[in-house]
Amino acid sequence: MMIIKGFVFLLLLTGHIALANADYAGAMRDYERQQYREAIQEFRELARSEDADAQYMLGRMHEAGNGTPQNFVEAHKWYNLAASRSHRHAADARNAIAEQMTTQQIAEAQRAARSWRPETTSSSQSTPASTQATTASRPAIETLSDRQGVAEIQRELNRLDYDAGPADGLMGSRTRSAIRQYQTDAGLAVNGHATSDLLKRLRQTERQEQEVAAPAQPQPTDSPQIAIQDDFSDGDFRQNPAWTVLSGRFSVDRDGLRTVVEVPDENASTSRGLRSEKPEEIGLAMLQLVLEQMGNVQPEAAPNATQTARIFVSSPIRNAFEMELALASRQQEGSLEMGVFQGNRPGGGYRLVYHPDSNPGLSLMRLTSNSSEVIASSHDSLNLEDGSFHTLVWTRNQNGDMRISVDGRLVIQARDTSFREPFQGFVLANHGGDFSLSRIRVED
Repeated sequence: MMIIKGFVFLLLLTGHIALANADYAGAMRDYERQQYREAIQEFRELARSEDADAQYMLGRMHEAGNGTPQNFVEAHKWYNLAASRSHRHAADARNAIAEQMTTQQIAEAQRAARSWRPETTSSSQSTPASTQATTASRPAIETLSDRQGVAEIQRELNRLDYDAGPADGLMGSRTRSAIRQYQTDAGLAVNGHATSDLLKRLRQTERQEQEVAAPAQPQPTDSPQIAIQDDFSDGDFRQNPAWTVLSGRFSVDRDGLRTVVEVPDENASTSRGLRSEKPEEIGLAMLQLVLEQMGNVQPEAAPNATQTARIFVSSPIRNAFEMELALASRQQEGSLEMGVFQGNRPGGGYRLVYHPDSNPGLSLMRLTSNSSEVIASSHDSLNLEDGSFHTLVWTRNQNGDMRISVDGRLVIQARDTSFREPFQGFVLANHGGDFSLSRIRVED
């Protein structure tokens, strides 16, 4: 009888394991079928029980914008959580995405990872939340081997925003450096050693932070937050923040970020200059540029087509924002496209298109996955080719009201409510001109 009972228990146990694996396998099947909304819900359920594979997949989906708006902060958080549970790819993915994030975004992601807690069972409802999390996810210190103890210390350091690397139980330079930094901040003897006393102190530090933070709930604030800021004073557009070049060439000189695209000699004035005095012809030319950018028309279809230099920076921007740009144009040819976008790469969103020596001089466009439309234009031409930098300010409120001014003069005022979700970054494209961006600041 005992053998039969043991056999039944074994069947129940293996059945439970198979069911858990089937849940993850089902989520992966939905992911592979591009049924992203179903997949991300299933991965979230699994991640609540500290499934490192599911947490890693949530990082991938938030990074790519599959089934959810692209969000590097959320992606970094989930990668960080998966890395703390020794997922073999998560640390590399976290470090790679961090290169595209601002220092503020990385700090926000690390705070989110530290504050995340696994779900607990209903049987522990009478136990304080901090004790539940500790009991559910932390083994007793006296039961740990040396390597397990180091791994626990690495997890605690990562939760407290000290970069100890993956929780692999191996004492490397990152772990020693994180220990020393924590010891310095905590007023302890600085030796870089991983000990049981250090682990106890780390766990107590987290509990104390939770107890202090619990009574004070964060209050909503209307103060602006900086989404993007760069003056290129470090001489490198590839970091702080990291810009990504899609085509053409960009460089940084004393004037900031510069892009030059040569115009073909033959029919140069009509190929990309957008110099026509007829707004409808300018609109058609801009539509051609937009369709090429979105991949619906190949540039080779137009003879003597000018190469486009395109660059973007990924950083979540709320639906209401204020953008300030300092721009200079050095020749009365080509056009400059700039704006906010949604999606993994510059796609739908709003674009401002400046076309020198034309009327209108500035047009506001709306781009979607299958259409583009000029929403509003300035009433006259603009002259930015005077050897000076000019300040362009673009604001949008929650009601979709937009105002664009150049050097303090209002040139466009319009309303559009087509986009209600946050934007994912800023894009700049040079269609056959010589332009410099010395400063950008986006607040939301």
